Amino acid sequence: MRSVLLVCFVLTLAGCATERAVLVNNQGEELTCETQGSGFFGAVSVHNQQEKCVSDAEKRGYRLK
Repeated sequence: MRSVLLVCFVLTLAGCATERAVLVNNQGEELTCETQGSGFFGAVSVHNQQEKCVSDAEKRGYRLK
């Protein structure tokens, strides 16, 4: 039982996440939002950072490609 918990704990800390989005404006200029993180909290952080990047870009006139 301990070994199963240890394996789950290690996998939680060792996991990684990456999100990437390409946006374009009316002039055809591209902007890439790419965020990376590791571990459980890193994965949660990646999603939040990605949403903020896309939201900020949309305020500046970019849209998802």
